[in-house]
Amino acid sequence: MKVAENSVMQVTLTKDLQQFVAKKIQWGGYASPSEVIREALRDLRAKEDPAEEDSRELAELLLPAVRGPHRPLTDSDFDQLRQRARRKPPGR
Repeated sequence: MKVAENSVMQVTLTKDLQQFVAKKIQWGGYASPSEVIREALRDLRAKEDPAEEDSRELAELLLPAVRGPHRPLTDSDFDQLRQRARRKPPGR
């Protein structure tokens, strides 16, 4: 498994975007400007590559089972997954 490495990148924002980032932190949910920008970039990547979002959703579902207590999947769980897959818009 590849471990993500962090690197530093300086980005210049317009005053409007800078204020937007500050408000996102002020309103809660983000601890730093970096978190706001990373989330925005993840959303952009998912928009451009739907498979990326599917991978992220799958990881969010699987990681808790790997990291902690879990229960076996039931027929009901698989039915819910099938229904969710059917609701995906065409082309995804």
